[in-house]
Amino acid sequence: MSDADLGTQRPETAMNQRSQRQNDLATIIAYHRFCCQNSRYHHTMSNQLHMMRWVDDRRIEMLAEGRPHWVPSMNDFEHAMWDCWDDLVKPELVA
Repeated sequence: MSDADLGTQRPETAMNQRSQRQNDLATIIAYHRFCCQNSRYHHTMSNQLHMMRWVDDRRIEMLAEGRPHWVPSMNDFEHAMWDCWDDLVKPELVA
């Protein structure tokens, strides 16, 4: 009978899931801080999805480099904004 059949998890699996939840929460907090501090970035759901896709791609790269607990910084979000700039929704300018 496996751990899944018993409804339990191995300690390392639970720890990995807890670390992942902490990383996800820290990423969302960092993203919202970036939104508040960067006037050039127009926060929309579409833009958030583009930015989080960039973060996910970068996180995969970091895992491949052996850095499993990477959380993006303000500079990372700035870099993401410029990498995604052509795909981001821009605010409409009112004349």
